[in-house]
Amino acid sequence: MNVLHHALKTLAFILALHVSAVNADQDVIAIVNGVEISKSKYEMLINSQINQGQKDTPEFRQSVLDVMITREIVAQEALHRKINEDPLFMEQLEATKEQLLLNLLFEQITKASEPDEAVKFAEYVKIKKARRESKEYLVRHILVEDKDSADSIIARITAGEDFSTLAKELSIDSSTKDIGGKLDWATPERFVKAFSEAMVRLTKEEVTSEPIHSNVGYHVIEVLDIRDSSFPEYIELADQIRKDLITQRRDTLISDLRDAATIQTFDQ
Repeated sequence: MNVLHHALKTLAFILALHVSAVNADQDVIAIVNGVEISKSKYEMLINSQINQGQKDTPEFRQSVLDVMITREIVAQEALHRKINEDPLFMEQLEATKEQLLLNLLFEQITKASEPDEAVKFAEYVKIKKARRESKEYLVRHILVEDKDSADSIIARITAGEDFSTLAKELSIDSSTKDIGGKLDWATPERFVKAFSEAMVRLTKEEVTSEPIHSNVGYHVIEVLDIRDSSFPEYIELADQIRKDLITQRRDTLISDLRDAATIQTFDQ
């Protein structure tokens, strides 16, 4: 009876070892020259590709496994040649590790900085309020290469000639000359500084009395209309506001870390 009891205990122990071995092998997808390729790493690569739009098929999974096996074979050859001891390899490895650390840190910061709806809407209200005084301008212009030509055009407009006709005849702005020099509605910041500064000084239907010089030539400007700047609805800006708030918090953290750091620099 004791012999039978001992045999049963031995069998149970062997079965337990077998189950443990099976459980251990569940995370192995392949073995190449005695080196295991983990199933978890394999699934991570699979999921990465699926998240980028790859269709999950048996053929795709087999191709990923084939690539992993080939990479392992080539990596083993690199180790055989002691490339891992090369100083250049060590430098690149450290740089890669640093970049990976930064990527993972920024992922953590992004998750921790996720603003709720109330914060996003408050930021929207703040931006909208700041833009409340902004105006949009509907203008047309005639662009020429020299000041004398611009002076002549202003004189002809003052004498009663049609702005649109002169634009079609004389403007070198090929994108607007055929439509009388007309530009789309825009806020002042959409234009180069000299142009916008002159434009905002004009009233509706007023033409510049002096040519406006910019990096592309000399402008004669007429303001056709002025209106309060339109502003997008919250739903249109919510995602961009979210991204901006996360970026602000990340940049603030980096700035605080730099301020707290002890930094020494040396002549290059």
